[in-house]
Parts: sequence; structure tokens; C-alpha cells
Amino acid sequence: MSRKMAHLWKFFLAFLLACFLFGGVPIAAQPAGVSVQVDGKELVCDTPPVIEQGRVLVPLRAIFEALGASVEWDGSTQTVTGRKEGTTVRLVIGQGTAYVNERPVSLDVPGKIINGRTMVPLRFISESLGAEVNWDGTTRTVFVRTGASAQQDKNAVAEYFFTSQGEVVKRITIRDSLGRTVRVPSPPRRIVSVNSDVTELICALGEEKRIVGVSDTADFPPLVKKKAKVGAAFTPNVEKILALRPDVVFGYGNFLKPEIIAQLERAGIPVVLLDCYKLSTMSQDIRTLGTILGRQKEAEAYIAYFEKYQRLFAERTKEIPLNKRPLVYLEGYTDYSGTGPGSGGAEMLECVGARNICAGLKIPYPRVNAEWVVAQNPQIVIKACGSSIPSGYGESSEAMVKKRAEIMRRPGWDKISAVKQEKVFMLSSEIYTGPRAIVGMAYMAKWIYPDLFPDVDPVAIHREILKKFHNLDLEGAYTYPEV
Repeated sequence: MSRKMAHLWKFFLAFLLACFLFGGVPIAAQPAGVSVQVDGKELVCDTPPVIEQGRVLVPLRAIFEALGASVEWDGSTQTVTGRKEGTTVRLVIGQGTAYVNERPVSLDVPGKIINGRTMVPLRFISESLGAEVNWDGTTRTVFVRTGASAQQDKNAVAEYFFTSQGEVVKRITIRDSLGRTVRVPSPPRRIVSVNSDVTELICALGEEKRIVGVSDTADFPPLVKKKAKVGAAFTPNVEKILALRPDVVFGYGNFLKPEIIAQLERAGIPVVLLDCYKLSTMSQDIRTLGTILGRQKEAEAYIAYFEKYQRLFAERTKEIPLNKRPLVYLEGYTDYSGTGPGSGGAEMLECVGARNICAGLKIPYPRVNAEWVVAQNPQIVIKACGSSIPSGYGESSEAMVKKRAEIMRRPGWDKISAVKQEKVFMLSSEIYTGPRAIVGMAYMAKWIYPDLFPDVDPVAIHREILKKFHNLDLEGAYTYPEV
């Protein structure tokens, strides 16, 4: 064999080892150094995953329960039996054949007992119970999506047809944040987004080139400033949108005017209403967007990062008694606009364990007055800074400093505990709800419970999310006073 041919064979073998971690190429057992996430949540187990001949093995009870299945262990025969929604999976430790509803299935790697723990093949168990499994070699992360998590993709029925120019176009049917069924090109070539949160996420998922138009106030990431402007987010200019010939328009779920939606749909342009600002639906909204863009893997990575911090804040505060939780007044973009049930701000306060003084007002965005706030006597006041109070990427803190002083001089507010103790904080709209809400919550957590979150660095979290998903350095003023 020639030297050149020998080098080619070496390269080919190395390539197989690197690319087929989940394929059939046998490699020696090794410490895994692998992260396993099920529906965006880290798989919690007392024994870490291991890699055996290119297959990831995990503790049996941890994976079955994470997938919503019951599991039985027969120690006398070393048989594992899992059941979920009419599917039964059975395997015997050490044997190369398993059974799904009594149908034999060959295993590349059988289950085995390691350090007293029964370990089973992750991919086989997950896929047998209807889940999807994907591998990210960059982060060495296994993403498992259960039937509930993957429902959006199952609903996204694909259709293919030829355009008049002879191009093949794929369309999928999805459900948006309002539960509307919409047929959209996938991926769309030309996008108009009047929802700034969707705009930011499209860029985070690596598809900014598809955006041809945005709302007048869209300014993050900086590259969207160069995109055509089509008017206000809730009342965009239909003529301007039509002139851009978009394949799809994205808007906020409850705020885009119905008559505008009707005009666009009559012109043959699908309108997708995605919120992307509420914690309760954030993961599903991002997943839907990833499906439309054909960026499912990137969407799952963003969801995993977001949910990691969301869980951190919720878990550390969940045991605090209600009467020990500080009272907080979170004011929206306009003066005396509260954040009641159903608003993104209220969900943020709930996640970090605060008592929201507007929680009992029953509507998402209640109008309040100075006297009412004084009577509630909040211990902390947080003001969300909209476009009238410049803040965020590339901005200084000057406008926030001025507005904070104005708030503290409101009539009668010198009697409020938050003002007396100077616990009045300004929060940029860029990290208030939306795709970077975890940064805003990190600041809230530090302001409300400084002793409970000594290891949380909001600036570091923000710097990481900007670099990881936008390849940007952290610039600008996002809060005042800073932590």
C-alpha cells in the first residue's frame, strides 16, 4: 500500500470514530463527559452516563421516569421492563436482544451493571418509547424529546409543491401561540417580523439573513437596524409589508390587530402569532420557530440554556413562605402600568419568588395610581424601561438615572419602604421578558434575595448568552443601579 493510501485510510478511520458516536462503530468504553437533557431539562441521576462502544448508557430508573414511563426490575433474572402508553420495553442485562411489545430488537450494546448501578442504552430506550434523540458533538450533549415535547414537529405536516418557476417548496402546518393552525413555507426565504422578541430569536438561531423587514422599534441585535422598517409592532403598515414580498409575517399573539392579519392573509401571506416573551410558553414558542426555520437543534440548545437558569431561580425560592417573600411593584413601560396575572413580568416575579403587589388585580396590565402603590408599601420597586427610556445595547445609563430620580420623587412615595431604602431599580426592555428574560431574572433575584444568590452573576450570564448565540460582546447599560 502506498504512503498516500495509508494516510487516507488513517484519515477515514479517524473520521468514522469522530462522526459515528451514535452509529455502529465500536469504540472502547470511556468516561462519558456527556450531558443528557430530556425536554430541555438535565437528566438527574446518581451515576453519570458512560459510553460503551459508542453508545451512551444511563441509569435505568432515571431515564424511564424522565420519559414518563413506569419501570420494573427483576433482580433474580436481571430483567428491566418499562411501560408507557401501550408500549412495553423489556431487556435482560448482558443480552444483545431486547423486546419492544415482544418484538425482538438487536442491541449494539446490551445493558450492564456498573458500580452497582443498572445501566441501559439511552437511544434504544428513548426511541422505543416514542422519543426523538439528537446528538450535539460540539457540546457533547444528548437531546431527548418526548412525545409531548415533540408534538409541534408531529403537527408540522410537510407538503411539497412546484412554484411557477419550477422550484420545489416545502410547506408545513404548525400551531402558533394562540393555537391557530397556519401553513408556512419551511424555511421561509423572506421574513417580516413585527415581534422584536421573534426577531431576536431568528438571529440567535442563525437565520438573520431571511429577515427583510422589522418593526420601527427593533434594534437588537444591531444588524436588524439595517432592515426595512414597516411601522409599529401592533399596527404595522400593511402596504410596506406587502412591498417586501414576505413569505411569512411574525407578530405578537394578542396584540397584532385582527384587521391587519386579515389583510395580510387575503394577500396570501401567512401570519404566525408567536409570543416569545412569556416564561410559561417560551420553550414551545422557540421550538415552533425552530421547526419553521429548520433549526431544531439550535432551538433546543437555546431552550436548554434558558431553562437551566429558570429552574435555578425557581428551585432556590420555592420553599420560602409567602409571608417571608418581599413585596415588589414591577412597573411596565408606561407610568403606573402594573404587571398582573398573565403578563410576562408577573411570570418573572413568580419565578424568582417575589410577592407581586398586582397579583390580585386579575388582569395582565392593570392601571394603578400613586396612592394605591403607596398603600401597598412595596419593599422593592422595579421599572421596565421602554423606548422612552433608552437603555440596553450601546446605550448609557443616563436616561435610567434620570427616570429613577423622577420615580423616587413621585407624590407620597417618600413613605414607601422601597424608596426609603433606595431599593428602586431600572431594568432595560432588552432583558425584561423576551429571549433574554433569564438575565432580567438574575438581576431581580440579586435585588430581592442578595443572600440567596451570591454565586449568580447577571453580567456573566448576559455576556455568555450574547457570545454564545449572537457572537456579540456585552456593551451598554441594562440596569441602574448595577448589582
